[in-house]
Amino acid sequence: MSRKTAVNHKDKDVRSEFGSWVKQVIFLIAPKDLRLIAGRAMAKTSDIIAERAQNICWDMPGSYQVLVSDTYMNAMKNVVPTLLEGWNRKGWREGIHYVTDKRPPAHFKLPYKPVEAYKHSISIFNGCFFNLGSLDQPGGLAGGSYQHMYGDEARLLKHAKLKKLTPAIRGEYVMFGGSVYYRGTTFTTDMPNVIDGDDDWILQDEKNMDLNQVKLALEVGLVLNEIKREILSHKQVGNYDAIEKLQANLIRWTERWVRVRKNSMFFYVVSSLVNVDILTEGYFEDSLKALGIEEFKSAILSLKINLKKGEKFYGNLGEHHFYDDGIVSSYYDNFLLTDDIEESCLALRYLDKTKKLEAGVDFGDMCSMITGQERGEYLYIMKEFHTLAPENEIQLGKQFCAFYRQHPVKVLDLYYDRSGNQNSKTKRDWAHAIKNAIEYNNGTRTGWVVNLMSLNQATILQEEEFNFAKALFGETKKGLPKIKIDRFLCKHLKSSLELTKIKIKSQLTGSKTIQKDKSSESLPIHLRPMYSTNYSDAFKYFVYRRNFVNKVNTHSGYSGSDPSVI
Repeated sequence: MSRKTAVNHKDKDVRSEFGSWVKQVIFLIAPKDLRLIAGRAMAKTSDIIAERAQNICWDMPGSYQVLVSDTYMNAMKNVVPTLLEGWNRKGWREGIHYVTDKRPPAHFKLPYKPVEAYKHSISIFNGCFFNLGSLDQPGGLAGGSYQHMYGDEARLLKHAKLKKLTPAIRGEYVMFGGSVYYRGTTFTTDMPNVIDGDDDWILQDEKNMDLNQVKLALEVGLVLNEIKREILSHKQVGNYDAIEKLQANLIRWTERWVRVRKNSMFFYVVSSLVNVDILTEGYFEDSLKALGIEEFKSAILSLKINLKKGEKFYGNLGEHHFYDDGIVSSYYDNFLLTDDIEESCLALRYLDKTKKLEAGVDFGDMCSMITGQERGEYLYIMKEFHTLAPENEIQLGKQFCAFYRQHPVKVLDLYYDRSGNQNSKTKRDWAHAIKNAIEYNNGTRTGWVVNLMSLNQATILQEEEFNFAKALFGETKKGLPKIKIDRFLCKHLKSSLELTKIKIKSQLTGSKTIQKDKSSESLPIHLRPMYSTNYSDAFKYFVYRRNFVNKVNTHSGYSGSDPSVI
């Protein structure tokens, strides 16, 4: 069949819109399940997920759909705003095509089942209904019933948690079973970096793709697209007899396209270079300089990164040291999807409101703080804070006060690097500076009392730190607390601990010692929170306490300081 495919781009029925060839392929295949690993700046949420969600809404009017994120905070502050931005770029308008957090207007159709609550939801004009969910609050979704699930930043979604939500993708086959997208899933991400502690479950889905089915769906999609283009070109010149003849062809190939896509999965990995025409060479040059070669490989080029366990300084650190249920979901009921969410200790599930707080701090041009409490046999690390120069320990103290403003017991035990005690006689050292920043606000007492726990601290040798951390995370010594770190509120700490490598240093005597490789502290300053050892040092000061250390180093006394000066 010969086809006239010329299209007048000025025609009112034609809208010009940039789309990379990857995006075009995705929408020609239009699979039930999509797994896309793509480099940064690919507009995965605002373009691909946004448009795919629109198409699914057209195909399953009245359906229930769910957006899943790692945390509720991330879903509300990042995922939903980016999705709505994408919809707005593609012609949807609030109040006309969708509304958030409220009962839809009268002209909106209703979903197939009554809505229990509209808060933290999106209603679509044709009756589709989007709920919001997160893996730090999985219980809120497990009992639901949804016809399609979306997840951005899949590398942050723990598979064990995600699997528990799978049974929720169900219901109403009679009504929606004719759609290819029924009980489907859409997950996008940049390449998981296991060095950073990302979950790489999405890579395993490659084996679930039937390549021959995908190729056939693409071929049929291309034929169907050509038919549509020919119909449009004939419409522009008023050749309605030709259009009538093509309509039967359109129906026949549409049926074939639907049939071949049933139960399909499309898995694809692509680098940011696919968008080089838009991003320009300068973007990649700047990204390489800013990220460094290792992060550039995973984040931009979509190459797999691996770190052997034997290279890790904290080799006994495992998944059981992190918890992901540290947020009380009811806290978010105080906010709408479009509100600026205030982070607060009121949302912390494991905070004992009757006890004082403890913190570990590492000073420098990047200041890092981790905070927590001992509770029984556990030492919980619940929240992290940091500043980057020109901000300093003063701003760090203010961050702490803002977050813990409503904590009733305003006592903080502060553990820190011995260099923080420098010039202590003049009360102008780092330790006293952050103490004053927490205890006073513009000369007025805040009610906080900060106890400086590291006065007269000696040197913490790196090999001692290594052996101590080995025992602490290995849970081999009776009397040591079991470490529990909030996976989401301490994500930089998690990354720092998982990234930190061993460096072997040869002594003049010929012996060799284990040291912490601190070369990452020379990274560009904006990369240090996630990729440097700074947060690991804050952790060191937090846990390296006399009563803990003596349970490991029974042969020696307590010692302590910044290993970087050794």
